[in-house]
Amino acid sequence: MPVITFFQTKGGTGKTTSAFLLAEILSRSNSVTVVDCDPNKPFEEWKKDGGNGEKFEFVTALDPDRVPHEIAEASGRSAFVIVDTEGSANQTAARAAAMSDMVIVTSTGTPLDQKHAAKAIKFVRTAAKTAGKDIPVRVLMTRQKAVGVSRTVKQAIANMRNSGVEVLDCQLIERDAFAALFGYASLLFDLDPKKVNDPGRAYFNARVFVNQVLAALRPVAEGQGAKSKAKQEAA
Repeated sequence: MPVITFFQTKGGTGKTTSAFLLAEILSRSNSVTVVDCDPNKPFEEWKKDGGNGEKFEFVTALDPDRVPHEIAEASGRSAFVIVDTEGSANQTAARAAAMSDMVIVTSTGTPLDQKHAAKAIKFVRTAAKTAGKDIPVRVLMTRQKAVGVSRTVKQAIANMRNSGVEVLDCQLIERDAFAALFGYASLLFDLDPKKVNDPGRAYFNARVFVNQVLAALRPVAEGQGAKSKAKQEAA
């Protein structure tokens, strides 16, 4: 089953929020396990703060030696596995990336975020080379303005695409509802409309994001199917 890892070497890019949104929406119609490798244990803290009603499972895996085991076990019982890594280029992130079918690197598009995004992409490519496999990387622009795209962000996207880096067309907007997920320890679709601004736009934005991730995964799944068929024919 697909393993999707969220990775960045810098905090504040919406990495965990993006992973949470993907887990919540996918779990509405699929089995999902989140492997939380962040020492801050955001998913565990969300639960302790009163979060409930989630349809996805999550496990906390802070020991680098346990990460491959937890991902493998989750893959055996869930249709999707989502890995939220620490904001650091470390052994845990390398092992998670090596087991991934796709890595999503988050960035707000600022020059500093872009430098770290470039480091993250290079790190994933090195992990892929070491593992002897191709690991697709997609960049997700996060915390964007609701109206218009800044010149800085437009240039950042253009620079990445010119360098052969694939950027998701969908951007996660800076929405009150997204910030409230951990602030109120709530699922996106359970948020009280009286406590957040315009949650409907956040619902739509999150769904578009998830649909684009699924579309990006489709060629990966087709490639895996072709390899499996070739092995069976060779046998």
